[in-house]
Amino acid sequence: MTIRTFVAVAALLPAVFLVACNGDDDDATPTASSSQTAVSSTVQPSPTSEGTATPEASATAGPFGGGTAPVTATPPAGLTAPVVQAMRAAAQDGFDRLVFEFSGDKVPGYTVQYDTKAIACGSGQDLTSFIGGGTAPVAMLTVKIQPANAHTETGAPSVARDLNVGLSTIKRAFGTCDFEADVTYAVALSAEKPFKVSTLSNPPRLVIDVGQ
Repeated sequence: MTIRTFVAVAALLPAVFLVACNGDDDDATPTASSSQTAVSSTVQPSPTSEGTATPEASATAGPFGGGTAPVTATPPAGLTAPVVQAMRAAAQDGFDRLVFEFSGDKVPGYTVQYDTKAIACGSGQDLTSFIGGGTAPVAMLTVKIQPANAHTETGAPSVARDLNVGLSTIKRAFGTCDFEADVTYAVALSAEKPFKVSTLSNPPRLVIDVGQ
């Protein structure tokens, strides 16, 4: 499928949204606030993981912190590309959270950084205005994950590419690449804000928090 066809389909078909209130990685504190919202996007349900999921640590009082410089981590040695099984976004107290969940038991390598363009791999098509809903987003993070796949062995998508959530800071996450173990998402934001990157286990997750 060409990227132009893919963009047309993405614009016509809504992403699969599941509302969740008590996910371990969606709560900044042990007790979720009734004002928090969480949206997830999956194509196929994730298999049950053995053991207990690692919860996010309790939020620390004070300013959100974080920074705007790129954050990079190299993949574990010998890692076979895992599959992105779920993607979700949630509003927390003072920040918005974006989570990528993977198959296997390890988080792959990643780079999270601010960018001004969202370019589709392969075709080179500029998707910046499309992701911003007709105009370029006020600010945009690029999340590049390697090695990883956003499709199954049969080629079917393993996670929806378009997560249009409209949170305070995180507005939309759109896949711009799923090719040769490179998965990239462009994340449209309401403004350039500090962000933090962390990982969780059981199942392996990449967590990106962006200040509100």
